[in-house]
Amino acid sequence: MQIVLAVLVAFVAPVVLLYALVGPSAANAMVLGVLVGALGSKIGGTRRMLYLAPVIGLAAGLGAVTAYGWWWVGLLAATGVVAGAGIGFGSMLPLLMIPWVATFASPAPSGQHAVVYGVIVGVATGYGIALARRFGAAAVVEGKRVSVGLAAVSALVFGVIVGAAAAIGVALGWPQPFWVPEPILLLALYVLMGRREKITGKAIGTAVGALAAIPIALIAPPTWVLALIAAAAFVLAFLQTKAYWLSYGLYTFGLVLVLAPPGEVASEAEQRGVQILAGIALLVVGLVIFDAASRWLAKHFPQPELAPRPTETSA
Repeated sequence: MQIVLAVLVAFVAPVVLLYALVGPSAANAMVLGVLVGALGSKIGGTRRMLYLAPVIGLAAGLGAVTAYGWWWVGLLAATGVVAGAGIGFGSMLPLLMIPWVATFASPAPSGQHAVVYGVIVGVATGYGIALARRFGAAAVVEGKRVSVGLAAVSALVFGVIVGAAAAIGVALGWPQPFWVPEPILLLALYVLMGRREKITGKAIGTAVGALAAIPIALIAPPTWVLALIAAAAFVLAFLQTKAYWLSYGLYTFGLVLVLAPPGEVASEAEQRGVQILAGIALLVVGLVIFDAASRWLAKHFPQPELAPRPTETSA
């Protein structure tokens, strides 16, 4: 009950207030900033995220003003290079928050709106960091570190696959092209945590969830029925903590029903499935290249393994 009340008072209430006073774009910025601030603090440490908060706000503002055109593709490629290079000094996990906010930023109608959007995201990121610290997040969490040469490969490969994912969505004219790089950014977190099996689980879950929506499209129930089915799917997805493929399949199923315009559930399922599976395929290609480069560098330029630094505790 304490956690629920804290979420309602510290998170939901400010989002609702921003939505009422400023609009949906400001509410989106608040949600995005708090989420990346809290998540980045949990996986990378509050101190590192505090340093990154201004950069995250800048990336969000640039993402808002460039979405979803070819400048947005270049921005995602550049932020992917920055995040990929972070593996050289154990900071790729928190640095992933930079391409994340650039990917999911709400389109801004002007540069002035983009500046406001970026400022809100930056401030909300600091708020998320404070919340994470309140719930015991460490000051620094050391991540995986590799040699300089392999870090350069990681930066190049990650920048290319994130940029290529964005380019696919823009070139095909999809209204929500961010669903192609989304699985790359999400699954990269799992890979860095040693959970590569999540790649297979997400691929299977995406296919199952998209296919499960097709019978609903054939039945064509009323909108309120679709909303109830989607809500039930989201609840069941949250409860399936041990079977990731089933959890993500239920999530994809509910997501398709929520996002589909009236009478277009089947086309939404097809597009969403293709987008996510395309992103997963690009990530797999990137991992194959990275693993091959890792073996080649280890063979031709052997060096002692870099030991992680001792984890610092929060002050």
